[in-house]
Amino acid sequence: MMQVTEWELQRILLDIHDGPVQHMFAALSQLDLLRRALEADRCMSPAAEDRIGRIRQLLEGGLNEVRSFIGAFRPPEWEARGFVPILEGLLLQHEAMTDTQVSLDVRGALPDIPVPVKIGLYRVLQEALSNAYRHGGANRVVVRLRPVIRGGEPRLRMSVSDNGNGFRAEGMLDEGKHFGLRGMRDRVEMIGGRFRLRSAPGAGATIGIEVPVTAGEGA
Repeated sequence: MMQVTEWELQRILLDIHDGPVQHMFAALSQLDLLRRALEADRCMSPAAEDRIGRIRQLLEGGLNEVRSFIGAFRPPEWEARGFVPILEGLLLQHEAMTDTQVSLDVRGALPDIPVPVKIGLYRVLQEALSNAYRHGGANRVVVRLRPVIRGGEPRLRMSVSDNGNGFRAEGMLDEGKHFGLRGMRDRVEMIGGRFRLRSAPGAGATIGIEVPVTAGEGA
């Protein structure tokens, strides 16, 4: 189910790239042609030049946002790459885009991690990093990975802690407006895991996740 969701996400991203993105490129080209035509006919007034410049800025800004979104959700090589290298790539990308300092702390030999678990944890971490930067104002994040055994079965524990503004965590997951937090919890529960949230105003936030893992995929 997690893999099907990921495939559907990639189809949506491809549709965005082949549809709205191409239309925005075409609109920018037409705008440049209009500018040159007005300049050639000496019909370009200062007001028209200012308006064309504003329209171009809006189109370029929207195009850059869409391209960044597509780039952020482009799928890693889930089957071919190990889980730690996949996460390292995400953290480097986040640091480059936000100037946030992110560290990855891995203790112990991680168990084999199946593809659906890789997908779920990757997308949860992606959302957690975004929330820490956009909503928490954090400039430092620590991601920790630990192998654990529960009931004789291998499990993986991941935590994401930031130094952001923090918030009142009580009841936060039950409030309808916090779609991102509920989405993270739902993803974790889809792969049979447990999701915990700890935060307080002025004290940053920590997300704790523990998921079962089975042999079969390279960690």
